[in-house]
Parts: sequence; C-alpha cells; structure tokens
Amino acid sequence: MTFTYNPTTTLGKTRLYAQDTVTANAIFSDEEMQVFLDENSQNIFLAAADALDIIASNQVYTLKVMSNNGLSTNGASVAAALHTQAQALRDKATSGLGSTSTGVVIVPNPDDPYLEYR
Repeated sequence: MTFTYNPTTTLGKTRLYAQDTVTANAIFSDEEMQVFLDENSQNIFLAAADALDIIASNQVYTLKVMSNNGLSTNGASVAAALHTQAQALRDKATSGLGSTSTGVVIVPNPDDPYLEYR
C-alpha cells in the first residue's frame, strides 16, 4: 500500500479535500483513495466526501467523549463536523447538476412559416 500526495493530481486533490495529506499520519492508501474516485466517477468532491464519512464512522479517529488531565475530546462532535464537511463537498459536486439552463437562448426565426403552429 502506497501513499503519495501531489495536489496537482486527481488523487492528490481528493486527499486535500479529505484532509489526508500527511504521510506520517496517512489514513488511506493511494489504492483506497482510488477506490473512492472509481466509485464516484473520478469526482474529487464526492470521493473526498466518502473518505470523510469513513473517517467520521471510525471511532479510532474520532474517539469517544473523554476527559483526562484537563484535556477532553468529544468524538460525536468530531464525527458530526466531518459528516457536515462531507455533505458540503457533495453539495459542491452536485451544484448545477440537473439544471435545465444551458446558457443558450433559442430565438425563433420570424420568417419561419410554421412558427404560429409551434
């Protein structure tokens, strides 16, 4: 399993949005990131959203609600924030999809003899 991070590549951009950019603290291998891309038609935002959802679901990364020596963590809050970020990436990926506006305006030809029948 390999780990590379080059933010000019599709895989690197996915890592950037999934917040998995540090080799020493790698969460996903290149092969795993490629699966996210393959499952989402190479859409970096949807692939990163899936990666964030996996991270949010993993208790090892989000921990549980704990307090020790004045330090505390709240895994549920961390997971909720990751899910929110994943949804924001999905929204970004799908904005404009399904829109019927193409930016093209069709103007009828006034000399068209069939115009009144349309």
